[in-house]
Amino acid sequence: MRYRLRSAMEKTLHPVQRVLEFRQALVKHRLHPLANSRLNRLRAAAIESTIRLIKPYPKQSFNYAPITVPGHPGPLAVDEEVVLHKPFCELRRFSTVLSKDAPKVLFVAAMSGHHATLSRETLQAFLPGFDVYITDWVDARLVPLQEGHFDFEDYVSYLIEFLQHLGPKVHLIGLCQAAVPALCATALMAEDKDTCRPATLSLLAGPIDVRVNPNNFIKRTASLPHSIMKMHIHTVPKGYPGVGRKVYPGYMQLMGFVSLNLRNHVRKHVQFFQDVAADNLSAAEKHREFYDEYNAMMDSTAEFYLQTLERVFFDQHLAKGTMRYRGRLVNPAAIRDIPLLTLEGENDDMVAIGVTEAAQGLCTNLPDKLREHRVEPGVGHYGIFNGTIYRNRIAPRMMDFMQRYPR
Repeated sequence: MRYRLRSAMEKTLHPVQRVLEFRQALVKHRLHPLANSRLNRLRAAAIESTIRLIKPYPKQSFNYAPITVPGHPGPLAVDEEVVLHKPFCELRRFSTVLSKDAPKVLFVAAMSGHHATLSRETLQAFLPGFDVYITDWVDARLVPLQEGHFDFEDYVSYLIEFLQHLGPKVHLIGLCQAAVPALCATALMAEDKDTCRPATLSLLAGPIDVRVNPNNFIKRTASLPHSIMKMHIHTVPKGYPGVGRKVYPGYMQLMGFVSLNLRNHVRKHVQFFQDVAADNLSAAEKHREFYDEYNAMMDSTAEFYLQTLERVFFDQHLAKGTMRYRGRLVNPAAIRDIPLLTLEGENDDMVAIGVTEAAQGLCTNLPDKLREHRVEPGVGHYGIFNGTIYRNRIAPRMMDFMQRYPR
């Protein structure tokens, strides 16, 4: 019912949004008699702030601009293509003319509400030195019921299929929640001695074993009864290709993310109003870019959402040695020759220190020389994947790690 009400509200507010956008265009028009006045800028700030509160946020595009490479004449275009299409995911490639002989890297995006485009900057740091791929998960409300279900084990199956499709010597990176299925896929392929098993495995701020250092987020999640979590499941209403599918709506996940740091989000929106009113164009545009992406959410299938809660957050199957895939136990100890890098942020308020490093302890047969762990000082959760420290310190460390183990 709530999903239907929300969809109806979006449709009802659409005419209001269009009227406000028209009013905004008038206020900001260069021929407006008060165009440069303080009062007019306040009006513009109030109108745009209201629009941003009521408008829907669609999935953003990667849309990489040409990049400049030292020693190469002229900027290089970044080509984007889907190399493998599945009902719930598109394996997307980003390449340049220099990618033909470059090592392949597969980023596994988290399926936790945000689109893979949230990792746009994460990928960009690897261009053009790598042939870059990412799992671009499809919004579950857009997948027709006849395409079947998608659960945690299907997620792992997709990763194995993608690695086999790309061939040997692919470097695998699990981002946030994706670290758990990435480790599962690697362990299964290692045990099978699959020639397409990853060349290296990097896990960034992922919930491998939340018992190690439970923070407020984990404690809050673990304290909720399972029956409450099932109340978050809704049915996709009419008007979407996935009508009738049971999902965990993206807008509910967004509410959860915002509630973790509500004061900070409110402060940023107030600052945006002030920046628009003060004609601080650069700061206002940065806010728009960030929240256009941050507010763009996708639904997850109900079965994937509930199984992830059960297996990762409530009962830590992988850490306890009870994780199963198609009836067989997932055994990280089978990983013997795949170098492992784990990265955490000192100030991460979502995945605490030690939770990702726990993967090192699970890979008991991996030689010490093939292990590396790093806690990045002064970095929060999103700083592990984006920002100045990521570009200047974290991404170079990851690339150096991969280049030491080309296999």
